[in-house]
Amino acid sequence: MPQGTGRAQMLALCLVNFLVALEFSIVNVALPALQQDLDIQATTAQWILSGYALAFGSALLCGGRVADLLGARRVLLAGLLAFVATSAAAAAAPNFALLAACRVSQGASAAAATPAALGLVTRLFAGPDRLRALSWWGAAASLGFACGAVFGGVLTGVAGWRSIFLACAALGCVAIALVRFRVPDLPRAVGAQPDWLGAVQMALCGAALIMTLSLAPRAQQEPGLLLLSGIAATMLATALVFRRRRHPAPLIPHGFLTRRVVLQGNLFGAWAAAAGGSMVYFATSLMQSALHWSDAVTGLMLLPDAAAAAVGARVAAPLSRRLGRTQTCRAGLAAILTGMVVLAATPLDAAAVGVLVLGTSLVGFGLVLVAVVASMLASDGLQEGEHGLSGGVLMTTQQLGVSIGLGCLLLVAQLAPGTPTSVGSIRACFLAGAGLAALACLRIASASRSKNAAAADAATDA
Repeated sequence: MPQGTGRAQMLALCLVNFLVALEFSIVNVALPALQQDLDIQATTAQWILSGYALAFGSALLCGGRVADLLGARRVLLAGLLAFVATSAAAAAAPNFALLAACRVSQGASAAAATPAALGLVTRLFAGPDRLRALSWWGAAASLGFACGAVFGGVLTGVAGWRSIFLACAALGCVAIALVRFRVPDLPRAVGAQPDWLGAVQMALCGAALIMTLSLAPRAQQEPGLLLLSGIAATMLATALVFRRRRHPAPLIPHGFLTRRVVLQGNLFGAWAAAAGGSMVYFATSLMQSALHWSDAVTGLMLLPDAAAAAVGARVAAPLSRRLGRTQTCRAGLAAILTGMVVLAATPLDAAAVGVLVLGTSLVGFGLVLVAVVASMLASDGLQEGEHGLSGGVLMTTQQLGVSIGLGCLLLVAQLAPGTPTSVGSIRACFLAGAGLAALACLRIASASRSKNAAAADAATDA
């Protein structure tokens, strides 16, 4: 990690990513207690999770672009302040409606803060320091997710579900102080007036698309809502395409997404997220429904995953230098493939502990390895005023990858013999995730062979 001031800056920015990932997972464990206290059905309680993810995924791109235009540090502080306020409000929410509104606001606040923080990482650090900084950035997210699963159960058991939101608010205050006193204010982008209406359209389109993907596995139970969200996503996407062609300063500048390294980074990140991003969901289901482990034990079982993810973040830079970035991504996808196959073979006896540790660790290692390399690719050759945008686009495609992957795997669970939560269905989901990773590995191998053949032909002609 960079020395001196750079170390403090990296700590402050990584804490933001840690906090956002923590908030994703910490509520999962507290959901049964929250459901009982507010007297709501399980299907209703799921919107406490979905509301945060929906707002977060749909507003990331806008948050990144706004950070470029208004100043990354300013947007980061505003997002953190809003996050702390909505976390405190969630802790005091007297009913489901207000709690759900707070969770949506939390997601939107996190969507403003996270790409701004990632944009600052890629602007403050260059060369080898940037590679190390991006490695720690990826490790912070994995550690936050694992800590949320562990401490969510502890806090809920000791002080009730409201304490988890107070803990997030307190940690947010620490992040604000570190950013305020350690992270410098960098010049903001200048240019034409951005397309704010297009930004709203893009956020709504993202929300409709993510909702459509989330509802797809439940098409038989909620066909009307699925149809409406699909129509809304299609109409908003069409309107957005037409508006982007006419506006002189669209939210995503013309030609940005067609740059080779940007496209590669986003494709690698999205594909890995689709293959292994929902691993924790199915592994948790297996541990709790089939093995009947407690919330605390389930959370502790995810700690090796976080440790392996930290290893993946640590070796990403040296592996990229040795193998090249494309082949490093292929290695990460191969680790995801192997881990998902191992998880599909989990026995229902004492040996399950070792198999689950190995499988989750392999997937966690591969996910972060690919995510770090994808960040390296997406941050290459950025012009001034594009760092926040790059972070927002990258995180948006990864969120879409998770949504698409989870939707596909849940569909597999419904089509598999038995109930969607049976052991056989969960095993089928793991194998389906492995299949997605295998397709990505084959695609990279095919592209590499084509590139080598073209180079050989060029050498022969010369």
